[in-house]
Parts: sequence; structure tokens; C-alpha cells
Amino acid sequence: MSLDTLLAYLGIHRHDPHSLESQLQAMRHDVRRLSNMLGKQTGDWSDRAQEFGHMAASHGREIADATGKQALRGANMVRRDPLPAIAFVCTALLLSQLLKRR
Repeated sequence: MSLDTLLAYLGIHRHDPHSLESQLQAMRHDVRRLSNMLGKQTGDWSDRAQEFGHMAASHGREIADATGKQALRGANMVRRDPLPAIAFVCTALLLSQLLKRR
């Protein structure tokens, strides 16, 4: 009677690191560990993307506010004195016509 047989009869199994069962168990452990690591990494990426989105929205709001103020300022200037705006538009039209001819 071998030692393995005696231990199996008593319900005690020796752990053979080269057995197929041990290798499968080690692979399951590695897959579980990798899955946990990827889950944490994905969570980090999600948090960073959300933070970036909030920052972009905030900056977009600031740019929209500044653009709106400049547009109101320009409209008020044209309302007070429309001559420079008319001269600018006419000059732009004349320049575009001259460039088309070439």
C-alpha cells in the first residue's frame, strides 16, 4: 500500500503542484485576480472621463458666457455707430470680389 493510497483512504489528498487540478486552480486564481485588476482600472478610467467631462462643460460654459458678452458688446457698438460695421462689411465684400477674379 502506497502513501497516496493510504492518504486517499483517510480522505486526505496530497497537493501535487504539477497535477492538472492544481494547474487549473492556479489559472482560475490568476483569471480572478486579473478580472479584479481590470475592474478597478476600468473604474479609474470612468472616474477620470467623468472628471474630464465636468471640466470641459465648465470651460464651455465660461467660453459661452464670454462670447455672449462680446456679442452684446459688439451689437451695442453697432447700434451706437453703424458706420464702421458697414465699412467693414463693404471692404470684406470688395476684397472677396477682387480675389474671385484672379
